[in-house]
Amino acid sequence: MLATTVLQECIRYANRRTQCQFCAIGESLAANRTIARKTPEQLAEVARAAVLLDGVKHAVLTTGTPNGTDRGAAVLCASAAAIKAAVALPLQAQCEPPDDFGWFERLRTAGVDALGMHLEAVEPQIRARAMPGKAKVPVSYYLAAFEAAVAVFGRGQVSTYLLAGLGDSRESILAMCRTLVALGVYPFVVPLVPNAGTPLENAPPPSAEFMRGVLEPLAAMLRDARLLSADSKAGCGKCGACSSLSAFEQA
Repeated sequence: MLATTVLQECIRYANRRTQCQFCAIGESLAANRTIARKTPEQLAEVARAAVLLDGVKHAVLTTGTPNGTDRGAAVLCASAAAIKAAVALPLQAQCEPPDDFGWFERLRTAGVDALGMHLEAVEPQIRARAMPGKAKVPVSYYLAAFEAAVAVFGRGQVSTYLLAGLGDSRESILAMCRTLVALGVYPFVVPLVPNAGTPLENAPPPSAEFMRGVLEPLAAMLRDARLLSADSKAGCGKCGACSSLSAFEQA
């Protein structure tokens, strides 16, 4: 899988009162290990080389949030269109829910095959503490966006990250997963991996027992719903490197 962050800046990152406490999007930029904005032309060149030289089968385009309206969808549209003009590579785009759900159709038309919109946390107090700026977009809005996105991309082609280890209980994570699965959304539950340079850099990751207690029943839920990672056209769930969820699906 080819994965890249198109826009390495976020409107919330520079302010500790709004920054997601687990996010390190600005660290690689500050260390000059990347650039602030990858152009559509650059992305198309790299994607074509990745397919021809490395046999890459799918790609993920994520972005920092540039504004409070389209929330990165416009940047992703331009990037996807350029890549698809250069090479036939399945794409997942990742952004926050835009203010206009019409962006979902525009993303699909641009060449996006799957969409990720990441909740990260579930319980209101955990969201407010771990992601104070992003939590201003309520869970109810995410759920409405998921429903609209599934209507465009199809069951199993819309996903969300849930970060175990931020403080959500096993019960609240699984309750949200049931809601998401009923909508046709793939809930990609991953353990928190603390990043250096972030407020949570010293946070303990969730225990193996906690993860098993979430992933085993979630995998059964996904099998019953026939909503499996292997059926995704592109994206993090299909890759599976950040979580052992796919292994539980196959149990």
